[in-house]
Amino acid sequence: MSNNTAFEVYKAIATFSDCYKESRPMPEGDPSGIIVHSTAANNPNLKRYVFAPEMAGENIYKNYFGGPNSDDVTPHGVIGKDKDGVVRAVQILPYNICCWGCGRGVKGSYNYSPAYIQFEMAEDGLTDENYFEQAFDVAAQYCASLMRAFPAIKLENVISHKEAGVRGYASGHGDPENWLSKFGKDMDWFRGKVSGYLESSDDPDTSDTPVKFYRVQVGAFTVRENAEKFLEKLKDAGFNGYIV
Repeated sequence: MSNNTAFEVYKAIATFSDCYKESRPMPEGDPSGIIVHSTAANNPNLKRYVFAPEMAGENIYKNYFGGPNSDDVTPHGVIGKDKDGVVRAVQILPYNICCWGCGRGVKGSYNYSPAYIQFEMAEDGLTDENYFEQAFDVAAQYCASLMRAFPAIKLENVISHKEAGVRGYASGHGDPENWLSKFGKDMDWFRGKVSGYLESSDDPDTSDTPVKFYRVQVGAFTVRENAEKFLEKLKDAGFNGYIV
């Protein structure tokens, strides 16, 4: 798989959440890794977890992450089904602030220091293999896109909540291994998928020397349609890009 593949992340920043209002900066400046969570609830619908009624549908209970009827958990992103049943990724916090995701372990918390980007995957009843494959494929693409944006993140630091707990920097949960194990998979399998999306057949890196990456932003738009039109112009001109 090529690392030039465009990947779309829908943005619905939870500006109403206490976590966003605190906006505690990551002490390292950029994230040190990524934690993959799953929700431990039989509800794959994004509207349960994010406030984005035009895309996800309306949640009359307002118990989405950071909402008035929710607990304090507020990750950076969520993966689940939109109102049309399409599995997609949604960003709900800026990536340069600390989220409230993994709790605390005996050594500290990956919420804060070192700080990790964290996202939740909306579980279903854990019997639908098609949804499992779609959700983890979107999650792998999401991780790859984040690693391209933050090149200091190493593949070994793309971990589960369970692995973060074993390291001593999160509470003792078992996700998403509880879901992976239902289909004979594990986090090594998932990291392999992430690695596949990072690979480039055009420019393989066979060197032991760390590679430095530079990001270039070529536009910022308040209307998504304008962003999509500009991205098409870039592609027509021979450039690759993606919308964040």
